[in-house]
Amino acid sequence: MNHELEKYIVFKISDCLMSLPMDNVLKVINTPPTASGWNAMGLVQIGNHTIRIVDLHQQLNADRDSPSLVSTVPDRQSFLVITRPLARELCGIIVDEPPNLVELSRDMIHQLPQSNRQLQMVSHAAIISDEEVTTTIFMLDLQQLLNPVG
Repeated sequence: MNHELEKYIVFKISDCLMSLPMDNVLKVINTPPTASGWNAMGLVQIGNHTIRIVDLHQQLNADRDSPSLVSTVPDRQSFLVITRPLARELCGIIVDEPPNLVELSRDMIHQLPQSNRQLQMVSHAAIISDEEVTTTIFMLDLQQLLNPVG
């Protein structure tokens, strides 16, 4: 068993807990007010940076037809988890509450079977068991999230 701990940012999207390795997160900020043109394009301008917005709420709601990355930046107070997948452009994931920092050991993380994955953007899950409560945290695969196949 590998008990080496790694740090993850964990945030709630709909009824699911999602996470990213801390190494993939550049910053967490309040979602800034946006100009209408930027909003419609799924982009937000922060300082000199244009950031692509990803709304995971939309992808988790199966009743919506369109699997597009974003429709609008919400009017409610929310936060952006800013990431830079590899050397690509900045990306902001909209979350409703400030994320938490969690340490997980590798033996808590399990790969999900590809054929059984409802969402291709999730590659692994961590199972945390405390006395009476079991919590599942889904690990986002940024490459699949930003470059879905098919």
